[in-house]
Amino acid sequence: MKTPFANLRADLRRNLQDYAPCGLFRRIALGLTLNSAHAVILIRMQQWLAAHGLPTFVVSKLLFWFFKIEISRSAKIGAGLRLPHPMGIIIGRNVTIGTDCDLYADVRLVLAHGCKRGPTIGDGVFLGDGVKVVGDVRVGDRAVIGVSSVVTRDVAGGVTAVGIPARVLNARRPELRIAA
Repeated sequence: MKTPFANLRADLRRNLQDYAPCGLFRRIALGLTLNSAHAVILIRMQQWLAAHGLPTFVVSKLLFWFFKIEISRSAKIGAGLRLPHPMGIIIGRNVTIGTDCDLYADVRLVLAHGCKRGPTIGDGVFLGDGVKVVGDVRVGDRAVIGVSSVVTRDVAGGVTAVGIPARVLNARRPELRIAA
């Protein structure tokens, strides 16, 4: 498992990837001013405090006051988290997020009523604005979940799912198609 600083370095790299053509000085300035950079720094700080059994109250409140982001102490978030629009994100208890995932504004990864496990998000997953993933479901590696979709069942890797409830729009391999 990577160290918290390696995770943060991967997060910052991904959040600044759109600015890679600029010079080093400009990338540093952007890293100091971009909301996405501030949000991932606070998220990693909260995770580090939780992992060491320290109180996370102050960092949690800063995340909420500035970004309306709520993340459970028990959530596991892989390296390379990208938050292009870090507002209104909720990550509940026992949620697992893989590496190199994109979470846009108002994404909710939450438990279902009576369920003790939260969603498991694979590596390289894209969750568009307003996506809700509810309950003990798995979103496979490199899946794309469209804007405002609600995922209540497992989604295979490498597919695009949209709608309420989310249905597979296309699959790169025919055997992954789910009948509507």
